[in-house]
Amino acid sequence: MILKAQIIVKKHPTPLREILGTLVPAGVLTWALGMLTASYMGHAKVDSAFISSLVTSVLAVYGITRKDDAIKPQPPRIRTTPIKKKPTKPGAPPTP
Repeated sequence: MILKAQIIVKKHPTPLREILGTLVPAGVLTWALGMLTASYMGHAKVDSAFISSLVTSVLAVYGITRKDDAIKPQPPRIRTTPIKKKPTKPGAPPTP
């Protein structure tokens, strides 16, 4: 019975729920960036790794991810074996 109530709420979100669903992560992001800035400036002592992971999590909620460096474009292949020239017919001009 509890599961049905949760499903109904997710299918029909209220305007208040939509607004809070947007503003709460934005507030957490603002607070985390402020604390991270204060930490770097020496005004607050907080764990930078925790705040950075919090910022990453909140940005993921908004669909923002960091660029994956594992996928690198492949450099063009350079042929290392010599190209064999086709034999020419006797009396034909040589091909460059």
